[in-house]
Amino acid sequence: MAQTNDNEVALLEEALTCFVDECLQGNRPDVDEFVEQYPRCAVQLKARLQDLRQIDSLFDSLVRADEAEFNVTATGDYLTGRTIAHFEIREMIGRGGMGVVYLARDTRLDRSVAIKSMPAGLQASSTAQSRFQREAKLLASLNHPNIAVIHEIIEQQEGTNYLVLEYVPGQTLAERIAHEALRLQEVLSIGHQIAEAVSAAHDRGVIHRDLKPGNIKITPDGKVKILDFGLAKPSVEQGSNGDTTVTQPGRVVGTPAYMSPEQACGKPTDKRSDIWSFGCLLYEMLTGDPPFDGDSATEILARIIEREPDWQALPHDTPENIEAILRRCLQKDPRRRLQLIKDAASEIRETLSLLASGSARPVHTPLREKLTNGAGPGRIKSLAVLPLQNLTGDPEQEYFADGMTESLIANLGKIGALQVRSRTSIMQYKDVKKSLPEIARELNVDVAVEGSLLRVAERVQITVQLIQASTDTHIWADSYERDLRDILTLLSEIARTIADEINITLTPEQEARLVARRPVNPKAYNLYLLGMFHLRKETPEGAMMGLDYLRQAIEHDPTHPLAYGALAFGYVLSTHGPGGPPDAFEKATENALRALELDDNVAEAHAALAMTKAFRDWDWEGATREYQRALQLNPSLTMTRAQYAFYLLLFEGVDDALAQMRRVQEADPLTPLWPAYQGWLYLYADKYDEAIKETNKSLELYSDFPVALYIQGCAYARKEMYEQAIELHQKAGKLSREWKCGLACTYAMAGRLNEARQALTELEVDHTPWDTWFIALIYVALGEKDQAFRWLEVAYGPPNHPYLPWIRCYPEFKPLCNDPRFQDLLCRMNLSQ
Repeated sequence: MAQTNDNEVALLEEALTCFVDECLQGNRPDVDEFVEQYPRCAVQLKARLQDLRQIDSLFDSLVRADEAEFNVTATGDYLTGRTIAHFEIREMIGRGGMGVVYLARDTRLDRSVAIKSMPAGLQASSTAQSRFQREAKLLASLNHPNIAVIHEIIEQQEGTNYLVLEYVPGQTLAERIAHEALRLQEVLSIGHQIAEAVSAAHDRGVIHRDLKPGNIKITPDGKVKILDFGLAKPSVEQGSNGDTTVTQPGRVVGTPAYMSPEQACGKPTDKRSDIWSFGCLLYEMLTGDPPFDGDSATEILARIIEREPDWQALPHDTPENIEAILRRCLQKDPRRRLQLIKDAASEIRETLSLLASGSARPVHTPLREKLTNGAGPGRIKSLAVLPLQNLTGDPEQEYFADGMTESLIANLGKIGALQVRSRTSIMQYKDVKKSLPEIARELNVDVAVEGSLLRVAERVQITVQLIQASTDTHIWADSYERDLRDILTLLSEIARTIADEINITLTPEQEARLVARRPVNPKAYNLYLLGMFHLRKETPEGAMMGLDYLRQAIEHDPTHPLAYGALAFGYVLSTHGPGGPPDAFEKATENALRALELDDNVAEAHAALAMTKAFRDWDWEGATREYQRALQLNPSLTMTRAQYAFYLLLFEGVDDALAQMRRVQEADPLTPLWPAYQGWLYLYADKYDEAIKETNKSLELYSDFPVALYIQGCAYARKEMYEQAIELHQKAGKLSREWKCGLACTYAMAGRLNEARQALTELEVDHTPWDTWFIALIYVALGEKDQAFRWLEVAYGPPNHPYLPWIRCYPEFKPLCNDPRFQDLLCRMNLSQ
């Protein structure tokens, strides 16, 4: 019997080896057909082949030694202080999903090396061990001065394997780009060395598949080393056109921002994918940014497939032949792409020689020369418009100065290449005596706009100056004067001039948004600014006054699209909390549609429609369209982006939602609501420590912020730290009736049922439509499903609770998921479980 088992084991290993060999040759056998060839071990073989998919996934990144692993500070010593073979392990220098990397001393050759442990998930597989050896030998064959080599494999009796890699000191290219702008000659020198190295690999039949700045190191003497061939594959020639397939269809492997379109689609890839990635590297070295970027992997991949790089972002001194090569590298169709990277290496080498001799080829003429005297600012990505100073001497005109500040922020926010800090964070510096460099550090911006406003009757003068924030250096200043009827034209002109001054090229659509606007009715515009001034107070009284002023503005000018858009947005925001008008959504829709009849570019109107479609109509496709249009028109609408984050939570998942909320925090770093919302998103992901960390940021900004107290209390309750949770929820409830709901739920989770029911009774007796969702949540915690469904039906409305759709993914509602009533409720909201 033992002999039979041994034979079956040997047969199983033979079958697995055959399967892997087929895969390495570019084939992917059908699992069921393959298994039929081995009837004696069919069951075991099929199970092992399923496991092999996970092994294969791990193996794709086995040899990674990128910036994340070499620069992440890791905790724990692991092998530090031990000796493996003739290598003394000195310290851990990186840790990643594919293993741990150590700095070691080779005692025989007296040199530093990097030792990488084989991932634990591969140790038990003889098939993976075999493939490990085969791939390592392949990579060791790459003998080129710009490729970091693999010295050897250490195989120990207990089955633990290690890779001994060349240790390369210096900066990664990612660090070099982030530090400062690269000079043209440096870009070309680095690019030439990369192209030569990749060309050598291609000549040996090896394709990298993960070229990116973090995988490239620059030594102190300027030599380039490609560190990571962890995703590399041997190529297999297929036909006379030189195409080489190394990835199976449907499988996406690589780093999103540097993937070729075919990689992004999971299609077969070959050496032309490396050429695309090289083009991305060259573009980023020239401009400081990747050619395709976004808030999530999904967004980046979509842009790679659908969009062109911003060619106008290339520096004015980029030689025409270099741009031509770059455009060929970044052709989306691999058949039209540059076919051999050695051609790029030759072109760059020739250009370097011309530059050295002083006879470089003609360069581009920029669309606009900078108008500043002297050198001017460096590359600018972010800007803050500080509160305009009111020079009228009339405190009653503060609303006007604040309104002009906000309008200027909104206009500059329409420039997609510029990160503009939100009004909410900016207004915290009104009448605050801080130095500009200090403010710049707190807001994390490159430049600031300072200015003043003088209004005499219906004549307005705005003086602005542009300042290099870190050094407090003056760049440019000008003064603008218009009649109040032409105030929108004035604001657009300032925004366009600032874009010129910081050398940002506007897209045609951005130009269209900043063209001269129609005249306004002075009385209506004043009322509009007063309405916005009071809405921004974010109090019930302020909301009532703000909506009233906006209605008056429309009465004075029924053709004023901004007032309609602001009124719509004000109504829809009132639904997020108690006390909103019962017909708020209806009025929001009515005013939003009227605004868009007058001007389809009113971002607030699109935002109001988006939130109405998401929170009342459950028209998810329409909500997507309106959210995206609103943020396209005005990327600085932080509330809209925050609501969009929760919308994405329903359909794309928590990672995409968190990415959007990070953008909100970046644009508006001093508003406590955003880290609180980020903490709430972490609750959906069951990441309680992260939720506590984010809500602490809120409480540092505002120690009595009830939203943050409520969310942090929920996080502690989930951690079963009930005393802390109860204390937080008691405090939140005292500060705001809106958040009294947390206490009963926490009492129930803690098993203090009498106190839970008492708090619940108090809430039910005096409940508002806002409380209904939370009352249902409390009944779930008490285990009373029928009551929970009764209150969910009340929340269904009318009026419907805006949070109702999120029962689909909120963890506390999981006990209801298998009940048919839950699925029925989701279906009525056009959702599925």
